[in-house]
Amino acid sequence: MRLAILKVILWPKDTSLSPRVVPFEPGRINIISGESATGKSTITWIIDYCLGSDRCSIPVGLIRNVTEWFGIHVKLANTEMLIARRNPGDQQTTTDLYWAEGLQLDVPAMIAGKNARVEDLKNRFNQLSNLPSLDFTGGEDVGFAGRPSFRDMASFNFQPQHIVANPYTLFYKADTTENREKLRIIFPLALGAITASTLATQRELKDLEREHERLRRELEARLAAAKAWEAEVESYYLQARGLGLLPDSEVIVPNWSLEKYMLELRKVPALVQSMDIPDVKAGTNEAAAVEFSRVANEEDQLAQETGLVRRRLDKVEQLSMTLNHYGTDLVSQEDRLQGVGWFGEKLQDTHICPVCAAVHNDGNARLADLQTLAQEMRTLTASVHQAPARLDRELAALRVELREKEVLLGKARQKRKYLEAQSATLAAQRQRVRQIYLFVGRVQQALENVSASSNVDDLRKQMQQLATKIAQLRRELDPKAQGDRLRAAVDKVSAGTANYARLLQLEHAAENVKLNLRELTLQFSPLSGRTDFLWEVGSGQNWVGYHVAGMLALHEHFLSLHDSPVANFLVIDQPSQVYFPEAWPSMEQAPKAPDKADRSPDIEGVHRIFSALSAFLDAVSAQFQIIVTEHAGSITWRGLPHVHLVGNWREGHDQFLIPDSWIRRQ
Repeated sequence: MRLAILKVILWPKDTSLSPRVVPFEPGRINIISGESATGKSTITWIIDYCLGSDRCSIPVGLIRNVTEWFGIHVKLANTEMLIARRNPGDQQTTTDLYWAEGLQLDVPAMIAGKNARVEDLKNRFNQLSNLPSLDFTGGEDVGFAGRPSFRDMASFNFQPQHIVANPYTLFYKADTTENREKLRIIFPLALGAITASTLATQRELKDLEREHERLRRELEARLAAAKAWEAEVESYYLQARGLGLLPDSEVIVPNWSLEKYMLELRKVPALVQSMDIPDVKAGTNEAAAVEFSRVANEEDQLAQETGLVRRRLDKVEQLSMTLNHYGTDLVSQEDRLQGVGWFGEKLQDTHICPVCAAVHNDGNARLADLQTLAQEMRTLTASVHQAPARLDRELAALRVELREKEVLLGKARQKRKYLEAQSATLAAQRQRVRQIYLFVGRVQQALENVSASSNVDDLRKQMQQLATKIAQLRRELDPKAQGDRLRAAVDKVSAGTANYARLLQLEHAAENVKLNLRELTLQFSPLSGRTDFLWEVGSGQNWVGYHVAGMLALHEHFLSLHDSPVANFLVIDQPSQVYFPEAWPSMEQAPKAPDKADRSPDIEGVHRIFSALSAFLDAVSAQFQIIVTEHAGSITWRGLPHVHLVGNWREGHDQFLIPDSWIRRQ
């Protein structure tokens, strides 16, 4: 992915001040050299924060105190992008984001406010990186194998100060379990052993395998059902003969097949439909049948009416009981208001309150309200007392009606029993006709079920087609071929790491250096046959050197791929820390040794680092950007091509990350 940092920008909280702009050049080794506490390392964290980091690692203190927005201006393949994120203040992070995109962008004097979300920016970078929208599991339990993100690739773009010389961690963010597991999973994608189309094929294969398994279970269920229906169908054939529905049927022989039984049973529905089966047996008194039907209907009607009257009677009785309780409560409340009359008489005669002795010549509004309430209570009580009489009349009428209905219902039932006793033959034949119709329905359903269970040709054909497609996709995926591609990529990166290690004159460079994807570090295989890891080789010079060599070899491989998802820039913070723990007094002198020769072993060691970076840019035709923040001065890179000095952040030279004018306004 083509991405170069053109500028790092800080917008001050004091809007009367101009933004602080730190410019960089694509295709160069951009160096910021300076003293401690000048903000050099913060450059790494600003770039990471503006590229969508979930948390803000920009140091608290002066930088956060005076800055409102942090931003970067980047150049992509066909466009430019200006990204700014708000200072999170007391929070761990913030999603406030300003984002502009265009062919040529200028740095605004201030950021008016947010216009997008961090998630939107990540999705845009995922698109620019040509990263697939699928996860690594084919839609099953995801865990660490979720969709690859542009942010996952940041492990290859940053070597902060705590990583670049760390013997236990080779990659940025790989010092946490979650990021380590995710990095192990995405490594084949980053190295080009698998691609977006590979993940799409994996998803398609998983979907087809699930569909094939579903059809297999359905086929087994149908075959099992067909097996179970064999005994059922044979029993139906025997019942059909017993009911006289197959008068010309053959006697069962042991070798009859299921198809033979079905052939015979298919005659039953058609035969019953063609038969003229009366509701009564021939010769039965038709009038008796009609009368029986009428009496049965009358009985049903009376039963319904009786139930309705009984329910009405229950409700009226409940209402009467409730009304009696309500009347009793009203009488109690009316008794409580009896004193209102006495109180009113006393006040009317003397105009003096008998309770508080206050004089009320014009009456009392509260007393008037109580008198109105007492009158309403008396009216309501009188009305309720009248209701029981009406309810009693309704209850009496309903009881009479219920008794009448019960008498009629009893007569109807007696008549029906008499007719049933007289029509036993009719009842038996009606039951037989009903039995025949129910049996025919069961036979028809059984025939349909057997046909459906036996019709598995379409299922077998679908399964065969799916099996063919699954086999084709498995050949395309071919784990062995994927493994071969991954091993070839690892071997290529390992060989590149060894080449840069020799250029850096590191120890163990001839011991078969290899990238170990499981441990996410470098391993060494000396002639003794023992395997050593980076943390075992010792020497800070080796640790820094192999970090640089490994990153350069990886990016050289990434640039050789078509549409690599890894951005083509690398930020390295303090690679000289193991050589010069003190700050450099000037750009040209070694620390604490002004009388020594310029080319001391320490200076040579740092010079080899910059020489390796320059050789890398030669190897990739300068299609890459490197940003280095350093204590060391120009004595360590003098004479090397591709070097661009961004700034000398020392007293009396260039402004530090936070300009003096910002500090004076504090």
